[in-house]
Amino acid sequence: MADVCELRVGGKIYGGWTEIEIQRGLEQVSGQFSLQVTERWPGQEEPRPIMPGQLCVLTIDGMPVVTGYVDDCQPGYDATSTWFHVSGRDKTADLVDCSAIHKSGQWKGASLARIAADLLGPFGIAVVVGPRAGAANKPIASFNIEEGETVFDCLERAARLHALMMWTDGQGRLVIDLPGVERAKTALAEGENILRADGNFSWRERYSDYIVKGQGRGHGQHAVKGSAKDSTVTRHRPLIVLAEDDAHGPSAGERATWECTVRRGRANRATIRVQSWRQQGDAGPLWAPGQRVTLNSPRLRVSAEMLIASVTYLKNANDGTVCDLEIADPRAFDRLAGVRTASLNSTRHSGGKGLASGKSDKGRKKKKDDEDWSML
Repeated sequence: MADVCELRVGGKIYGGWTEIEIQRGLEQVSGQFSLQVTERWPGQEEPRPIMPGQLCVLTIDGMPVVTGYVDDCQPGYDATSTWFHVSGRDKTADLVDCSAIHKSGQWKGASLARIAADLLGPFGIAVVVGPRAGAANKPIASFNIEEGETVFDCLERAARLHALMMWTDGQGRLVIDLPGVERAKTALAEGENILRADGNFSWRERYSDYIVKGQGRGHGQHAVKGSAKDSTVTRHRPLIVLAEDDAHGPSAGERATWECTVRRGRANRATIRVQSWRQQGDAGPLWAPGQRVTLNSPRLRVSAEMLIASVTYLKNANDGTVCDLEIADPRAFDRLAGVRTASLNSTRHSGGKGLASGKSDKGRKKKKDDEDWSML
């Protein structure tokens, strides 16, 4: 039987949950879950003796998807029934909640991987450096903890220096990497297996110009070090970014490009709902963050390979067992890795067969370079 969710805690396994919500994502350093069961009076006072703070592993069909701790327990009852609600997060939630502390709070010539290992050691959390994160082993000339910041905020600053991302792997470990190229076995097609789709294209957090400033040596003020432009944002919307270190030359320009690229990737999203938590009609692997999936949806103006940025596994009386996939343009993440990928295909102009035909090669190339999902 597929889509079986169980919570392992205190040496026992608890299943039979009637309401389930599990969230995992590439931009979510800690996965989280919310489970509830409602029963007729079972004839015992405490059917599920789960306590906050306990170690737990949440599994789907035996596969760990959240490994961490119970945050909240909410038992209740009325005249006819009892209920129990429990929620928790991955071990890496402590990195979001807790302050960064390490000796003097300063590193000289240490890599991101070393800084992460030093900060995560007291929490008992392992660090995994992925195959696309070679830069995580490169030394950073000087790096300091800022007073009062959390472990995650500290590491995120360090990760930005190398244009890397962080997430958890469902086993309670911190992953430093960029999304890979694993492909889903099931395509998403409008009118076939898409139950619902919601697009969101926003300029709210996007800017026309990104200007990176670093502390100029020998000066008491900031000096401009690098810039990048978002050609899609046509009105004047400049943003000044203070560099995380004393950036000079190309590194400041790369930092500005990182800011532009990440904001574009986060601004253009769609949420696709499908039946079941698994691909290929319950027979395939779980839908998971980081997978590449072919999406054909004229109403969302796209026919191309997209990236699953986050996944929410849901089960309740109204919706049944469904999965919400947050879809993003993979080019934004590939640009961070220095990988050149194909452009999106606009279904609005070409019925799902690519960009409008009849243009010169030069014009077509320019369109690909400037292409933005929100503008197709």
